[in-house]
Amino acid sequence: MFTKNLVALTAVAGLAEQAVAFNSHRHLHRAADVNVKRDYVTHWVTVYETAYVTDGQLDSKAAATEYVANSVPAPQPTVAAAPPVVSSQAPPPPPPASPTTLVTSAKPAPVNIQVSAPPIKVKEPVAVTSSAPAATTSKASSGNGGSSGLSSKRGIAYNDAGMANIFGGECKTCSWAYNWGSNPGSLNKNINFIPTLWGNKEPFISAWQSDAEKAIANGAKALFSFNECDNKGQANMLPTDAAAAHTKYMSPFAGQVPIGAPSITNSGQKGEGIEWLTEFMSACSGNCPVDFCNVHWYSEAQYADTLFTHLEAAHKACNNKPIWLTEFAPLDGDAGGFLKQVIPKLESLDYLHGYSYFMVANDKLMSSATSLSSPGQVYAALA
Repeated sequence: MFTKNLVALTAVAGLAEQAVAFNSHRHLHRAADVNVKRDYVTHWVTVYETAYVTDGQLDSKAAATEYVANSVPAPQPTVAAAPPVVSSQAPPPPPPASPTTLVTSAKPAPVNIQVSAPPIKVKEPVAVTSSAPAATTSKASSGNGGSSGLSSKRGIAYNDAGMANIFGGECKTCSWAYNWGSNPGSLNKNINFIPTLWGNKEPFISAWQSDAEKAIANGAKALFSFNECDNKGQANMLPTDAAAAHTKYMSPFAGQVPIGAPSITNSGQKGEGIEWLTEFMSACSGNCPVDFCNVHWYSEAQYADTLFTHLEAAHKACNNKPIWLTEFAPLDGDAGGFLKQVIPKLESLDYLHGYSYFMVANDKLMSSATSLSSPGQVYAALA
């Protein structure tokens, strides 16, 4: 908005004369000082000027409803006598968006790490093959939880406890659940909740001690550490920093329940995935409380075999300790067919103590708040 100020300037020899303007609308305007020396002549000069001001510092005559934050003024008319004076103060920026939390919003969707052949290049201490080595598998009955203390390997990854309860009621082989946080919410007591210390910042660490103690008292079979430290969009920590923080927050529970290393992605980028886990274990030098390693996997369905090479590489990097697969899903194709293909193999791995598909939510394992999707029915019923 602009205000046109019309001021009569009467020249007096030897004296500078001032133009006085008036205020209007939600902007403040002051005419610039004009020094014009003329003898016995009267000139009329039109001066345009605008100044942006923050709300709460306006004159009492302005109407509160006329100010619009970050409004863009119309172009100024051309003034021959004097150029307009424009304030250097920028309009106030809009307020930042409100942050979200893991407890109330789903974990961000996985990033497509590799979208074309060859499949994901896993940095590991051994050669990558196209299928899982036979020597690492052993026959196990469906639902066998191994030495984890769970009645079955199959778990539920959730954000919405109501959905998790409905899914758990349909999945007779699902014995445990987690939600990337340390509080189960209203999860049914008959589903074993495993708390996660998502990251080493607030609000995660302030609630961890109390929540972990409560979960263990309620029968939790394990504790999960930081979420994807090798991913800049998740916990994002260097292996050395993660080793120190993991030791600090997990040591009080050592010996009470199995403790997992920070979860990793299946990225093949430098410093990520298996390479990050290898560096973490090296930084620990045997002093970190680590009873198993936690891994995630995403790729196209046609590269399902790389899921098992990733698990095998993680098993070796974890000094042959057990593995939990707490996130996995195909990035395309028939999810139900994928699950039918991989679940029997997951059940047969003796060193794999738990797995959970991503995730109990709409358009994934659920088709609505109360109904299982087609892949969800497969995951819940597959023996």
